[in-house]
Amino acid sequence: MPSQVDRHILQSDHLAIEVRPREGGRIASLRSPYSGLEFLTQTQPDHIPPEPSLNAEFRNGPCAGIEECLPTVARCDASTEGGAAPDHGDFWQLPWDVKHTDDRSITLSADGFSRTLRFTKHLAVNDDTLRVDYFVTNVGSRSQSFVYACHPLFAVDQGDHIVLPTGVHSLRLDYSRGNRLGNRGDVVSWPVTASGVRLDRVGSADTGHADMLYTEPVDNGICSILRHSTGQSLEVLFDPGTLPYLGIWLCYGGWPDNASDNRQYAVALEPTTSPHNSLNAAQQAQAAKSLRPGEAFKFSISFGVRNTPERFPK
Repeated sequence: MPSQVDRHILQSDHLAIEVRPREGGRIASLRSPYSGLEFLTQTQPDHIPPEPSLNAEFRNGPCAGIEECLPTVARCDASTEGGAAPDHGDFWQLPWDVKHTDDRSITLSADGFSRTLRFTKHLAVNDDTLRVDYFVTNVGSRSQSFVYACHPLFAVDQGDHIVLPTGVHSLRLDYSRGNRLGNRGDVVSWPVTASGVRLDRVGSADTGHADMLYTEPVDNGICSILRHSTGQSLEVLFDPGTLPYLGIWLCYGGWPDNASDNRQYAVALEPTTSPHNSLNAAQQAQAAKSLRPGEAFKFSISFGVRNTPERFPK
């Protein structure tokens, strides 16, 4: 179990957050004091953080809470401009330095090892919302390109409702276990596919499904998951001007492929710079973000717990 020094608690009357700087700076818990509901998946209690490496596998990390993917999501080999990059990027593997903290905010920073990128984030709790301000800076002497994707693994139950930004009626399929939704690159209707699969309702944990899909550039950055057990929703807010796309990961016991137990049951709504989870693919599609030496990329994402007034009166 992590020691108290490895945990930082941010709390208001409406929201309780736990941050683990030594575990990739991840948000390990996002909980409602009203209902006690935990909105994030939790790691195994005997988890041991991996040594940072180009060969590290994300499945051997915490695989829980809200983590950061930079400069890629999928592993990239040495043919990638700028060199190889590890599975799900550098920063989920790294201990982050705490620059400032109090009972409602924390600032953390870490330097990547596959690229000369410094990643800083400031988390602040205000009422029922956690706002995260991000800063990616190229501290090297050469331009660097990257993909950023927020990686929030949300806890779910069967029947919970997934709400995408208004105007989203179709998605591009990146991966579907067993090709249940089709082949990579296929366009899939939302919320119901042409074959009648209801994508906006969470399936049961034993279906063995795992699907990754991407939107086209969105017009507004508001999406959410409605948790029917309490009538609360977790809302994700982002600026499409800096994060134009949303990745959607639906995992109902379908990952990891060769695991006999501890199979993932989660939904991830992933604001991202690119509709490609590989930096190599993003570079080839001219869809990677690039920073000149000394240049910074700034953006923010907020997570808000919305209560049903009838059930949780103020």
